[in-house]
Amino acid sequence: MGERAAGRRVAIVGAGISGIAQAHVFRKNGFDVAVFEKSPEVGGVWALAYPDVRLQNQDFQYHLSDVPWPFAADDHPTGEQIRRYWSGAAAALGIDVRLGHEVVAAARREGGGWAVTARHDGATATHECDYLVVAVGQYADGKRRPAFEGEGDFRGEVGTERDVRSLESFRGARVVVVGFGKSALDMATLAAGRGAAVHHVFRTPRWTLPRHILGVHSSWFLFNRFGSVMMTSWAHPTAAERFVHRRLRPAVGAFWGALGDLIRWQTRRAARGAGPEGAARIEALLPPHGLLRDLRSAAALTPDDYLAHVAAGRIEPRCAGLAGFDADGVRLTDGTRLACDRVVLSLGSESPRFPFLPAADRALLEAEPDGPQLYRHLIHPRIAGVGFAGFNHGFLHVPAAEVGAQWLCCLLRGELTLPSPEAMERSIDRVRAWKREHIAFEPSRSCAINTRYQQYLDILLQDLGVSPYRKLPNPIAEVFGRYGSADYAGVVDEVRRGGSRLRAVLPLDT
Repeated sequence: MGERAAGRRVAIVGAGISGIAQAHVFRKNGFDVAVFEKSPEVGGVWALAYPDVRLQNQDFQYHLSDVPWPFAADDHPTGEQIRRYWSGAAAALGIDVRLGHEVVAAARREGGGWAVTARHDGATATHECDYLVVAVGQYADGKRRPAFEGEGDFRGEVGTERDVRSLESFRGARVVVVGFGKSALDMATLAAGRGAAVHHVFRTPRWTLPRHILGVHSSWFLFNRFGSVMMTSWAHPTAAERFVHRRLRPAVGAFWGALGDLIRWQTRRAARGAGPEGAARIEALLPPHGLLRDLRSAAALTPDDYLAHVAAGRIEPRCAGLAGFDADGVRLTDGTRLACDRVVLSLGSESPRFPFLPAADRALLEAEPDGPQLYRHLIHPRIAGVGFAGFNHGFLHVPAAEVGAQWLCCLLRGELTLPSPEAMERSIDRVRAWKREHIAFEPSRSCAINTRYQQYLDILLQDLGVSPYRKLPNPIAEVFGRYGSADYAGVVDEVRRGGSRLRAVLPLDT
């Protein structure tokens, strides 16, 4: 723990991954922290996960930077392993996590700070704090669940993936899975080994990333600095990177085009030996658009057995929308009718909502269909006294949460000089416009950094006066080594060694 930050009581709403990471960093900076979590356990979305879910990241990318996994987890940890790690880390660190406490209101106090009202065991109590951090996440609530014509006539079961509490519910069933994100791919794969028939219905095929490309784990393409420097972004933190994307744009396009061609070729290879029918099923999964537009928060690793199930006909892909239901099945927009017993709607999440905040703040945050766009993905220039955690979600999420927390700590101590509110709003608008032009829609598009995690982290670290090059003095490791959580373990101490000097944020959008 660092020196106590006098008079700085912080309330964090949400004990998911971002909330715990923020609490850990705030406490190391000397703040008094209480975390309010409405569910009975730590973990956020992982506490709601369906059976056999696995992390898309590898274990070395998904832990607190200075708290390694205390047990041997799988390369891609299971949901149970993730819950065990994060609940154990919160307990071992002594973080004040108040489970079963649902924050129902947060009101500003005269003279500053917040009165946070939480419901627990049927009673409400108010807790005072100086600063509020909203860590309710993008995915824990509000699964997209539209109503469809004729649904009331359907004699089978309809729900989202969160309604799947046992995989045995697929046993012998005729299953229709709707959607093309991670959850939909998982549901179709898990049902294929159990169901009598499985149809995977989607309006548009999306790019998915194979776990291995030519036998090399895909993280070697996306989690080293060479791969991340080639990533198009709303901001590039160095002159060299800006030169690459402005002057060598054809080379950047060729890099991603070649990677896309490689993934297409490898995907088609899954149909070997499956005949023309199997090849046609695999072909239906290939998107007509380029790879970069789908490198968003909803981008998914291809489940290990998914393509094999499709090639063999155990999963039947259907490129169409869901038009409605009848008593015995579903109707698709292409006129097809599918008889089924169970329909899983894996259509993603709704845009984040903030029901406990004042109405004026909610209006600023909930106005856009693709979620709230924040300055630095951390603060809103018109909402005083509030930071946001987890709205910088990306492929290296835990370091983003921790470095974002350190940025907020420096801001609270008066060590960061920000642009004017109007300038921050212009920055927000530029980032939002870039995302809308270059990234396919999702309800969390604005509040995510996805594959632009390296540019984001580099800019925040430079704001803090800390080197973004975490693997130096080894230049080979810096360029070609995979980045993980432990690379950011020293950030708090490095900021502390820099003293309480005033730092001006970089004139870059992020």
